[in-house]
Amino acid sequence: MAARIFVSILKISPKFKKVVWKIIYQFLAAKYQTEDWTFMNYGFQYLNESKKIELKEEDEYNRFFIQLYHFVVSTIELKNKRVLEVGSGRGGGADYIERYFQPLEMFGVDYSRNAIDFCNKVFKDSKVDYKLGDAENLPFENGSLDVVINVESSHCYANATAFFADVNRVLKSGGYFSFADFRDKEPFENLKKELANSGFDLVKSTNISLEVLRALDDFNEEKMERFGKMFGGWLKKPLSEFAGVKGSVMYKDLSSGYTVYYHYILRKK
Repeated sequence: MAARIFVSILKISPKFKKVVWKIIYQFLAAKYQTEDWTFMNYGFQYLNESKKIELKEEDEYNRFFIQLYHFVVSTIELKNKRVLEVGSGRGGGADYIERYFQPLEMFGVDYSRNAIDFCNKVFKDSKVDYKLGDAENLPFENGSLDVVINVESSHCYANATAFFADVNRVLKSGGYFSFADFRDKEPFENLKKELANSGFDLVKSTNISLEVLRALDDFNEEKMERFGKMFGGWLKKPLSEFAGVKGSVMYKDLSSGYTVYYHYILRKK
């Protein structure tokens, strides 16, 4: 019930929602400096496990999270391109893309100063350039990027329309925008309209709710074990909700179809 109330409060004001999420991410990045926690998405598991991707041994620890990034970027040519992840969080996704897909330049932008400081500390030897910035006012010149990626982040933004417009601004003509996130069914219809009016051509849209739910199922036991080591006291319950473990509001809503998770590939006209 408390989680439902919290979600309802966030829906009152988009600006309030943005402030609250910033406080949460600032706190998490400052409080939990562990290098074992560099991904914050719900994960992705192929329903056909024969599609399992090959990873270096050191990346197996984050397989489910990495598989979501792989699905989001693997059909777009990134080699020798200028690539940006908006909402780069704790940095693991941008670092994975840089190491496996060989972009010319890889940037990660996040509006949490503590998260950027964490990334620059943990990934000090990475070629990723982590920058402080706002998704609705990106710190890049017009037409300066080839690909923009956004994974499970836009639901925190005050104005998704402004975000899509700024992605369009910073992309070169013909550049790609690969976007993955969840919404409740009714807000998702609004999201589809916003994307349709954003100045992009739709290349592909895929409902990946089942694959995300499968990852939550398959990783649940391991996630709870990690949580037990990392968190304690009063934070364990709210962070379990945040992480979508079995029994959480997010898990129930995704299971029932009340919430849907989609991946879009769009191209600037």
